[in-house]
Amino acid sequence: MKRRYGFNNASHMTFPRELRDAIPDLPTCLGRVLELSSISGATSDNPLYGPRVSLNLGVKETGKLLGQFTVRLDLEAEAAKGLAETILRLAEQLGKN
Repeated sequence: MKRRYGFNNASHMTFPRELRDAIPDLPTCLGRVLELSSISGATSDNPLYGPRVSLNLGVKETGKLLGQFTVRLDLEAEAAKGLAETILRLAEQLGKN
């Protein structure tokens, strides 16, 4: 079933509009560094989007912008499980070194 806004059932990230101009438009620029300051989350199952795991990543500016922003990560259940397994596996590798 196709969902509204063209997202379908795909997992996706949403960045706040305030970050639009945060990345300089220079050939040597590799991107923008934001400091992760908080993580919160919830689950939902509604007719518009289906079953989802939603994470809100609080990030702080490290350069020219001021303030804190929320980057939202909406995942299908299987994608959320895969992300969790990957993070746990990588953290366990650090413990072995």
